[in-house]
Amino acid sequence: MQSIWYRREFLLLFASTLAVSVTGSMTMVSTGWLVLELTGSPLSLGIIWATRAAPHLIFGMLAGAVADRFDRRHLLLGILIVLVSASFLFGSLITNNMIELGHVFLFILTTSSLKTFTMPARQALVVDVVGRDHVMRSIALNSVGLRMMGFIGGAVAGVLIGMWNVASPFYLMSFCYGSGFILLWMTPSEKTQSDKDVVKQVSLWTHYREGFAIITQNHVVAALVTIAVLCEILGFSYQVLLPLFARDVVNVGAVGLGTFTAAQSLGGLIATVALTAGSQYRSKGQLLLVLYLVFGVSLLLFAQSSVYFVSLLLICLTGGVAAAFDAMQHILLQLNVAEQQRGRAMGIWQLSIGFGPVGHVMLGFMAASFGPFVALTMNGILIIISFLAILLTTDLKAV
Repeated sequence: MQSIWYRREFLLLFASTLAVSVTGSMTMVSTGWLVLELTGSPLSLGIIWATRAAPHLIFGMLAGAVADRFDRRHLLLGILIVLVSASFLFGSLITNNMIELGHVFLFILTTSSLKTFTMPARQALVVDVVGRDHVMRSIALNSVGLRMMGFIGGAVAGVLIGMWNVASPFYLMSFCYGSGFILLWMTPSEKTQSDKDVVKQVSLWTHYREGFAIITQNHVVAALVTIAVLCEILGFSYQVLLPLFARDVVNVGAVGLGTFTAAQSLGGLIATVALTAGSQYRSKGQLLLVLYLVFGVSLLLFAQSSVYFVSLLLICLTGGVAAAFDAMQHILLQLNVAEQQRGRAMGIWQLSIGFGPVGHVMLGFMAASFGPFVALTMNGILIIISFLAILLTTDLKAV
């Protein structure tokens, strides 16, 4: 553990991750509530979430190739500058009563597209710093930081909206992006990729094609992609309906929505801490399958609850399972590809989560037609059924 924490570059990178990670849950709460105020439509929520996830499908593989081809630190610094400006401008539009639904779509599309390129670069940069021997612990610690700040960010966004207005979280997000930029800029810039010179000898298009080749030639990666796609469509899409459950099912408003988001982040924090403690767990593929099953069960239970406290506990469980599932996906992908393919491995993961829009629109449409209870119940049942199919058709249990 000391070999990680006593490295200045890891501490600064980790601190930058904390500063940036707080914006994720703040964006979820703030844009979700803003869309409800503007439209009141579950389908609009689904389309907004689809817009948020679509760049992963469009740019996911390209982002992985870029992370392997170019300087990861410089890439992250450039993106953070744009995110600072975009968040401040969006908050100004709300403050001046100039906001329209089209602005929300543009903001989500822009920021999500940029963040698509940050994920593989930041995850690969973490492994650059700590080495492959500490990959599970470092990624789990990174996830701990992300979930910890997600817990804070969701609660803060709800409180800010309740006390002032929906614009205030976006100004705070701009400040957080700026803080992340400064911390990353302070990170030592010496070359950390031992094979960087070799990587630069081939074109970006070659990296892009090789990313798809990894899926077709590596049966473990192919299985991971399959389960990731299913989980994105049926599992992670539940977040589309949280504003509806907060407003219409348990009647707790924007502050309650922020608490929902904080609770799922708290669950994620607990899960990733546990994952860090069990970093030497051998049957990682088996653990991933178990998490997928529990994900479906937790969604099924949450859909049945109309009691706020019970719903909080269940969404905490759901958030924990979701976070652990994500972390295990990252770990298994990083461990089952060659050293020079780690950026593209995360691009493959982003390609997988790019299928999320299918689930977001589907869930939004079902909620608009039959109500959030029926929509989320159906998704939970489908996860359980697909788990049984995966169990019979893949060999992830042996990974």
